[in-house]
Formats: sequence, structure tokens, C-alpha cells
Amino acid sequence: SLCGEVEAEVAAVLGQPRDAAKVMAEASEMRAMIEKEKPPRDLWDIKLIPGGLIDLEFIAQVAVITGQVGAGPRVTGTAEILSRLSPGFANAGARQELFDAYALYLALTQMTRLCLTGAFERDDVPPGLSDLLLAVTDLPDFGVLEAHLKETSQKVRKDFDLLLRAG
Repeated sequence: SLCGEVEAEVAAVLGQPRDAAKVMAEASEMRAMIEKEKPPRDLWDIKLIPGGLIDLEFIAQVAVITGQVGAGPRVTGTAEILSRLSPGFANAGARQELFDAYALYLALTQMTRLCLTGAFERDDVPPGLSDLLLAVTDLPDFGVLEAHLKETSQKVRKDFDLLLRAG
């Protein structure tokens, strides 16, 4: 079948030997370039903040390209990839941190996209939206949510540095 042929071709391409250190260095350079060219607006720019969604995507894609995803059927979703990073690439604690960060970012991003037509403005959050963000994260108040978001992004950036910049 065509799907089978495509899957086989993708597996063959991903299975080719690669210089992992080079891939990691190039990914790290690309991330630094994005950070320089398109800096985040603020902490709520979850996609672009250091330790945000882009860092998680880079970690996941480097793991796929360098064969650092655990055995089993090939997965393409970032959450699934992060949860199956091979132990030689990321220890259990880092895997859990990265997976939890992705879940947090996804919940916050989806809720703000559903409720706002424009960018999230920290100083102009509708009361209903702040209630929904607290409900979806199970946190008591907005200050705690922001502290949690900041701490999460710092952990992800630390993991990014350990996993990609150490190569």
C-alpha cells in the first residue's frame, strides 16, 4: 500500500546514520538564531520564550533525527516523542519535566486561543480567562501561575542546554 511505502521510506531516511553532535550543535544554533531574530514579547509568549514550545520541539526533533526515541511504533506528536525519549538521551526526570511542560504549554495556549482573538496581554486579561487558566492548570491564583510558568520554562531551558548543547 502507499501508506506502507511512505512509512518504509520515512523509516529508511530516519534510520540513516547521523553525526549526533553535529545535529545537536546545528539545532542549538538554529534555536539561538530564532531567539535573536524573534525575541519573545514576554513570559506569556509561550512559543518563543527560552524554554518554551520551540525548545521542546527542537528537543523532540533532534531525538527523532538522532534515533533517541524508545522502541515501539513510530510516533510523530511532540508529547509522545518527549515521553519516549531514550534513557541514554534523557533520564526519567528530564522526560517527565519535558512532558509536563508540553502539557502545561498546550493547555495554556489552547485556552488563550479559544478565548482571545489577538495576542495575550498580561495587563489586560479578562477575568473569565484568568479563571479558566487557573482551572486548567489547577493553580490557586495568577501570581502562582506566572511563577509556575517561569519555573517550567527555566527547567526546559536547562534540559535543552543539557540535551542539545552538551553534544
